[in-house]
Amino acid sequence: MTCGIVLAGGASSRMGQPKALLPLGSKSMLERLAKLFNQFCEQTIIITGTHHSQILNTLPQLAPQLLFNENHADGMFSSLRKGLAATSAETILLSPVDFASIEQPSIASLFTAPTQTIVKPRFEGHSGHPILIRQPAIDALRQADPGSNAKQVLSQFPATYIDVSDPGVAQDCDTPQDYERLLARWKARA
Repeated sequence: MTCGIVLAGGASSRMGQPKALLPLGSKSMLERLAKLFNQFCEQTIIITGTHHSQILNTLPQLAPQLLFNENHADGMFSSLRKGLAATSAETILLSPVDFASIEQPSIASLFTAPTQTIVKPRFEGHSGHPILIRQPAIDALRQADPGSNAKQVLSQFPATYIDVSDPGVAQDCDTPQDYERLLARWKARA
């Protein structure tokens, strides 16, 4: 089984408003990413935190997929661990909500490396999200010290990179300027 984990627990302090609820086309960033993940995953879990109530009230259709991380102030790794504790999947598709402009073929390409432990998309030399994670890396994440981080844990395992023509895999969205760039690219491709 493949489980998608979308990390949407942060405060979005640099953005000034919840990133998960920012519009991207006719959907919010979170709706779009959840819909994409649902195409590839038997289960998708959205980890919320600071803006849980606002996300739940704005996107009630996602309620069955929402999981509140009461330790969200501890950082992204605590949200990932919360998601991992809620699934027994052998494969994890992981992304922060920031990468909502990724294209469906970029996700599909990750599944072309069926035996690799970690598979990452790469655009023009820049790796990004989502990341496909298999055993034994999933167990390593579950067993890691809560004070560590996913990058540190996953660095123990070789990663396979899949080159894609999708700048969305490497386009983080943390600030209003990032969001404007994302929207400009989104409109140009429409």
